[in-house]
Amino acid sequence: MNEKTNIWLKVLWVVAGIGFLVGLYGLYARFVFGHMRTDYGSYVPWGLWVAAYAMLIGISAGAYVMASIIFILRRKDWYPIARAALGVALAAFIGGMIAIFLDLGHPERFYELIFSTNFRSMMGLMAWLYSFYGLMLLLLIWLSWTREDNPWLRRLGYLSVPYAILFAGAEGALFGVVGARPLWESGLTPLLFLVEAAVSGVAAVTVVSYILGYLDKAKAAFLGRALLILLLTNLLLIWADFSTALYAGIPAKSDAIRSVLFGDFWWVFWIVYMLIGVVIPLLLLAFRPKSVGAISLAGLLIMVTAIATKLSLVIPAQTQAELTGLERAFTGPGLKFEYFPTTSEWLLYVWIISAAVLIFLAGFVLLQRVHKEAN
Repeated sequence: MNEKTNIWLKVLWVVAGIGFLVGLYGLYARFVFGHMRTDYGSYVPWGLWVAAYAMLIGISAGAYVMASIIFILRRKDWYPIARAALGVALAAFIGGMIAIFLDLGHPERFYELIFSTNFRSMMGLMAWLYSFYGLMLLLLIWLSWTREDNPWLRRLGYLSVPYAILFAGAEGALFGVVGARPLWESGLTPLLFLVEAAVSGVAAVTVVSYILGYLDKAKAAFLGRALLILLLTNLLLIWADFSTALYAGIPAKSDAIRSVLFGDFWWVFWIVYMLIGVVIPLLLLAFRPKSVGAISLAGLLIMVTAIATKLSLVIPAQTQAELTGLERAFTGPGLKFEYFPTTSEWLLYVWIISAAVLIFLAGFVLLQRVHKEAN
């Protein structure tokens, strides 16, 4: 590693370490006070942590597919990037599992999803998909770091790509089959999750590859073109989903979409996501297509604003009353349709992201030693 990479890694260690320590209060509050220091309740039961889970799982699946495609094509010059992508996939997957684990009312019962699975439940099926995904991910990481010419890398790659597509699509279906939430219920929801996973996963791998010194102009230009195509595809799907719902004018869905676009938190969609996460990256990718720094910056902006797309999906769907007048029929703590994450929720989010970064850094250091000894 060169001096620039060493400096970047040290900065990451420090920033993630500080975030981990600061976020510990959020973890403390979660275990000591349960869900009492959160802003969700009976009407809005899913909040920031569920959005973080969906975002991190998407990043994991996108990075995993990217690594698998490299192994299928046997592009050995890209193998360092593929190994970095697998590290990103593992760290994001663990972070996503931690986020959803801490969101559960009784996290100590998580094993029931495996041992008492209802296979007609999308959530039950996802528990098994997660388990197999984690095993495949660990196997691919071990093989890629211990022996680069292992023929099983390509064979597993052929299996991994369709499985990861199924995995990411099923996560979208987890929301898309909920008929009581019209904003979620759509055949486009699994497709949106797939494309968003690809965008955020490629963006995260681009940033990590830049930090590790793996990007030259040719590789950066290729990743930049991929990000450009994926961003435009994602915009097309969002436009198709929103425009048809608004034109149809069915209140249950159109009202939820209007709350995304013009509600109290319009800035999450228009400023955080559209401006910072889409428009600026598109300009960088379109007008600086050969600049390693510009492409990496675009990837960074896409990666850090990925949470906005999940917040815009998860929260507004729950802030619409299923029955007219429900918000006035019953009142009391937790019986409200407004939601904004509390300080404790944000701190735990910071802790989860910081823990994922530290997992990646620690794994990278450890696997580098394994790679040296094996090769």
